[in-house]
Amino acid sequence: MTLDDVASLVLASAAAARAYAPDVRAGVRRLLGAGVRVGAETLLAQHRPAVRTDPTHLDDVGGGR
Repeated sequence: MTLDDVASLVLASAAAARAYAPDVRAGVRRLLGAGVRVGAETLLAQHRPAVRTDPTHLDDVGGGR
């Protein structure tokens, strides 16, 4: 492989990277966004709100005098 071949390969790779970088960036952002949505949906599905069945008194939480 000659120096001209290497230079041509480097230039072609740089041109391809510059041409496809916006598409790759948009694809990665879409994948990450989908992952965040799926993760948030999973967390919300697993979340069970804590419900107290006994009445709360001010003395129990330190708010009484």
